[in-house]
Amino acid sequence: MAGVFGYAAWTAQRADYGWRPSPHRPAYAVGTGPTVAIDHGHHNASTANWWGRYWPFGRLLREDGYRVRYSEAAFTPAMLGAAQVLVIANASGGAKPQFLGINLPWGGGADRSAPAFTAAEIAALRTWVADGGRLLLIADHAPFGAANAALASAFGVRMHAGFAEVPGEVSDPLRFTRGNARLDVAHPIVSGAGGGAPVACVQTFTGQSLDAPAGAANLLRLPRGTVETIDDHGTLRETPAGASQGLAFDYGKGRVVVLGEAAMLTAQVADRQPFGMQSPDCDNVAFARNVLRWLRPQDSNGLGTGERHARR
Repeated sequence: MAGVFGYAAWTAQRADYGWRPSPHRPAYAVGTGPTVAIDHGHHNASTANWWGRYWPFGRLLREDGYRVRYSEAAFTPAMLGAAQVLVIANASGGAKPQFLGINLPWGGGADRSAPAFTAAEIAALRTWVADGGRLLLIADHAPFGAANAALASAFGVRMHAGFAEVPGEVSDPLRFTRGNARLDVAHPIVSGAGGGAPVACVQTFTGQSLDAPAGAANLLRLPRGTVETIDDHGTLRETPAGASQGLAFDYGKGRVVVLGEAAMLTAQVADRQPFGMQSPDCDNVAFARNVLRWLRPQDSNGLGTGERHARR
């Protein structure tokens, strides 16, 4: 039995602990950047602790100089006031038993697609962002879209909450490139304006689709004809998908980025094969760095907090 479990653990989807970001000039001197709180308090399937699938994402942030902390608390004004950027990745309505980031075959007894956040938490988040907070909300394919739908809706985003696919095209991974006109090349997250690197290609790995509020940038455009497979009371059916897998917009004094797929911002291994942002033929690492650069708070000179120190 131990051998069977060991083999399953070796081949299962997990964080790529050997991955390291390519050397580059960090956004900030070590430990001087904004405080990024990564949510671990809402049955998140993607966490940045050492056994979580978002551990490489946390490593990337630290090497770029951000001060990273994990939060298991409910969203309250006091909790949010201690952070400058909040990252929520695959929050859910119930726990899924795991070991070293590997889903175990028995259930947790709770509905993972149930709302992940209370009305009070959503209200606190809206106020915090409107007052200048920065939010990165990531929700993958089912069940995570449904679990995050109420929060997304509070910011004007519709999550389609299924599995998005482009008929007649490989959708895992799905490529967004300058050549296929699926990237918003004018937006700083793609262009690299403000100290980042230009992005020519982003890969996603299934995920769900999104519809944007007025004025939002469609960073990752889904082509016409994209379909979303949803669970309609136990029956799978195809519906028209939303227009995007990645959005960015201002909200009051703050900023929001919403992504409909999670693996694009981390490095993972499945069946001993690497996938995620470490792919050598795409720019997911630059995309991840640019997302954080765009979200960072600005000082009165337009520089990110701590950036002046990093440029000396």
